[in-house]
Amino acid sequence: MSDEISIHQLRPTNYENAMDIRGTATTVCPCGCDVWRVLVKWDEEEKAVGMYFLDMECAQCGTLATAPTPDEDDTDADLRI
Repeated sequence: MSDEISIHQLRPTNYENAMDIRGTATTVCPCGCDVWRVLVKWDEEEKAVGMYFLDMECAQCGTLATAPTPDEDDTDADLRI
């Protein structure tokens, strides 16, 4: 028996315990899960994530949360010439 699951199974079967904790960025859900459903836009040239929405949903319980963003200090460093 394989432990593999389909990506379509990475969603809650019910949202009874889901919360809305949007506002402060996080990487781990209060339920302990660290896998999120996030909408992204691909950068065709780099073949990497070019943009992502800040709303995300926990793959285990359905809690809505805010995705983290890079530190502003790190981003400013990339903009310097």
